[in-house]
Amino acid sequence: MAESVKQKMLREKDKLVKMYYDHKMSLTDIGKVYGCSRQYVQMIFIVLGIERRNRQEALKQSPKKRKSKFDFRPEHDSFIVKNYSKMTDGDIARAILKPVNAVTYRRLIVLGKKKVERKNFTREENNYILKNYKRLTDTAIAEKLNRSLISITHHRNRILNRPKRSVRPYSEEEDKYIKQNYRVMTDSQIAEVLNRSKASISIHRHEVLGLSKSSSRRSKG
Repeated sequence: MAESVKQKMLREKDKLVKMYYDHKMSLTDIGKVYGCSRQYVQMIFIVLGIERRNRQEALKQSPKKRKSKFDFRPEHDSFIVKNYSKMTDGDIARAILKPVNAVTYRRLIVLGKKKVERKNFTREENNYILKNYKRLTDTAIAEKLNRSLISITHHRNRILNRPKRSVRPYSEEEDKYIKQNYRVMTDSQIAEVLNRSKASISIHRHEVLGLSKSSSRRSKG
């Protein structure tokens, strides 16, 4: 008489435990091995007294099986892996247009990337900030020192006691340059030419000069 699935699973308790804990297989995966449903495997676990993982542990074991409504693509994951150690989750979220909490979950649970302990600023870094904060944006300094924008801003304000300089007014020449080029250049390119920050150019162009990028795009072809 052939052995039933139930008899085989009850006899192979050690194998079930090894598949579940050592090989990190889910109940569904185990069910496929024995040709039964997830619910049947769950019943066998109860009979054998095998303790199951809690929900958080289960998600860590098979994170990719959890559907995400935010549609993270491979290029998003690559960006997170490349920048998580030098950018905040908020900065990354703004860069890839995703919610901050979704980026945090993706980084920790799916990609397994934990933030490293915050490193102290060196004397050389402090000197670089003090020497350049008046002529460079915090973003430029952050890129140079491989730090996050928020860490540079906080360190400059609170530790070095160097508040952001007063915003210099735009000259007529700068306004004229923006009006002539905003249709064919990005805000970043204009900012580089005028030695301004991208944010400053964007705000001044839109709110002061009333020049909208969306309406400036020229059709091609």
